[in-house]
Amino acid sequence: MKNCLSFVLIALFAGETLAQTTPAGGAVTLTPASNGTVQPSPAPASNPAALPSGSGVSASTPDYTTTGFARFSDPALDGLIQAGLANSPNLRAALSRLEEARVRVRIAQSFLLPSVRSSALITTQSLSEHRPVAIPLAADRLPRFQLNTFQLLPIDASYELDLFKRIRAGVVVADLQAQATDADYRAFRLTLASEIARTYFLIRGNDAEQAVFRRNIQARDSTVAIARERFRVGLADILDAQRAETDVAQLRVQLVSLQRARTELVNGLAQLVAQEPATFTLNSGDLPAAVPALPGAVSTADLARRRPDLQQFERQIQIAGAQLTLQQAATRPRVTVVGSGGLLSGQLPYWPAPSSATYLLGVNASVPLYEGRRNRELINLSRQQTQTSQQTYQQAIQVAGREVETAVDNLTLIREQLTAQTQVLTLARTTERYNRERYVRGLTTYLEVLDAQRTILAAEQTLVQLRTQEVQYAVALLRAVGGDF
Repeated sequence: MKNCLSFVLIALFAGETLAQTTPAGGAVTLTPASNGTVQPSPAPASNPAALPSGSGVSASTPDYTTTGFARFSDPALDGLIQAGLANSPNLRAALSRLEEARVRVRIAQSFLLPSVRSSALITTQSLSEHRPVAIPLAADRLPRFQLNTFQLLPIDASYELDLFKRIRAGVVVADLQAQATDADYRAFRLTLASEIARTYFLIRGNDAEQAVFRRNIQARDSTVAIARERFRVGLADILDAQRAETDVAQLRVQLVSLQRARTELVNGLAQLVAQEPATFTLNSGDLPAAVPALPGAVSTADLARRRPDLQQFERQIQIAGAQLTLQQAATRPRVTVVGSGGLLSGQLPYWPAPSSATYLLGVNASVPLYEGRRNRELINLSRQQTQTSQQTYQQAIQVAGREVETAVDNLTLIREQLTAQTQVLTLARTTERYNRERYVRGLTTYLEVLDAQRTILAAEQTLVQLRTQEVQYAVALLRAVGGDF
């Protein structure tokens, strides 16, 4: 019994020592390849037992997914993003998947420690009087024999010596899968925040367009009054007043169309923030006066460090490499130390006696000899999956770089358009004011005034649409760089 307990203590100590001396893993470093592309470095060996209870998230990976949207300095937008992140059922499902991955890490870590079990066995067996015997006897019947067994509180222990790092490779795989799930969760956060910001600024652009139409309707109303007065005093035809009234009516129809479009956008925003569309409201507001600008060029390494989807692809490469190590370890022998001990007696009074102690110690080794080339093909599969993951990662890097460049180029050109469109609007307003004054004096027709007013409306509407596009490309840029600069 003493030897059995010593074995159990040694096994437990060995498991703790093994867990504490395993090098840490899960970190990702980026190294430039010979062709100038960025390759994630192979995952180092993981320290499964030393990982915290919430393992699966790299502590050195900052979360930029929502910080950049605060650069718009819009408290309403910030509140909507926080509401969406707090209430979205899809995001909660992603968080639940992350917790599942963390539990799998802890399950994989448990195989590094010894397994100790205990049970109780109390049996009685009565042997038949006509039981077979090895040596024939003259008597037809034997005395009945009663066999009692009392085995209370025995200890059964086993511990696999992870000589070829099979178990530790499994822990590395589970930990990297948890990190990939965490990257997927953060990617969903970024997508949700971006969609909320995009829809919110579409609504703000709609508000700005409605304001343009209301201003123009107000200006046209004054023109209608002038046309009516000129008709009353006989200076103009009734057609001038009718044209003015028809034009105003058309503007009101377009305004209602904008209001209908805003209602659809607000309902979509309510769904993004997990609110009931029937009760969700959003007051009118303005587009931001300025949009955040990219301070400088974004390198591939910066994208890989900030974008959670690229981090997920990196983990997939590392998972494939860890799977290769795991499959290679499966072809090596598995050595398990087993032992059991306890008190065994045929009579209950003798069970507590030291002489009733019993134990068993042994080593079990299993070696795969032939499994139809299964292990070899599994190794080939892991190698191929590694190459596939690397090519997918390179493609994702190229797409990410293209998204950043597209957003930056569009922002640059949009700002040039805004400058030119502002000049167009200034000239249109000057022309309209000049034509209005001439119309009041009877020096020109109403058609000249109407044409100038329509030019102003088109110029103002284009300016608002360009400003809306500018904000949309700023949101796209934030999303493309991982949420913040």
